[in-house]
Amino acid sequence: MNRQEIIQKLINHIDAKSYLEIGLGNGEVHKNINCRIKVGVDPCEYPITKEHNIQPTFKLTSDEFFNQNKETFDIIFIDGLHEAACVERDINNSLKILNTKGYIICHDMNPKNEAAQLVPRIRKLWNGDCWKAWVKVRSTNPNLKMFVVNTDFGCGVIQKGSQELLDLNNLDLTYKNFKKHKKEWLNLISVKEFLSINLENEEFF
Repeated sequence: MNRQEIIQKLINHIDAKSYLEIGLGNGEVHKNINCRIKVGVDPCEYPITKEHNIQPTFKLTSDEFFNQNKETFDIIFIDGLHEAACVERDINNSLKILNTKGYIICHDMNPKNEAAQLVPRIRKLWNGDCWKAWVKVRSTNPNLKMFVVNTDFGCGVIQKGSQELLDLNNLDLTYKNFKKHKKEWLNLISVKEFLSINLENEEFF
């Protein structure tokens, strides 16, 4: 199961009418999502091929977009700049414009290895340190429900609700500590567990 399939499952579950994607990449996800209103935000254009020549609805950074945006959305996918401070801002800004019963999906929450999460980037395959933003939100915001599906480099799902805050016990947010505690820190679940969640009764963790 990949990010697109998770997003589409959540769109279908709430019959979402509006979809916002932060960070288009080559446009593959945005192109294949089925939703009535689709908005893409990216400061760049990526004419990889004719099929993937996705033009951003807003050719802006995420910060610039959120500063001028007045719309709300049912589903928001965050896959922009893979640096913790930016991802944390994207999550918090997305929460302000998320409709009731909506979902935020965050990509790259479970980096493949230590090198893949280093900032600044040192390799082509790069997840960045997005996980640090996730852990910080889980340790500071009690009004959410959050879990990460262990697939496609970690697909985090956020909805408004309630959660027990993470107690980091003064642990530094190092990759060594992340590797040791990531199941707890991410609230990491398998694809099988995700598919077994009773979405109709909204029995989330």
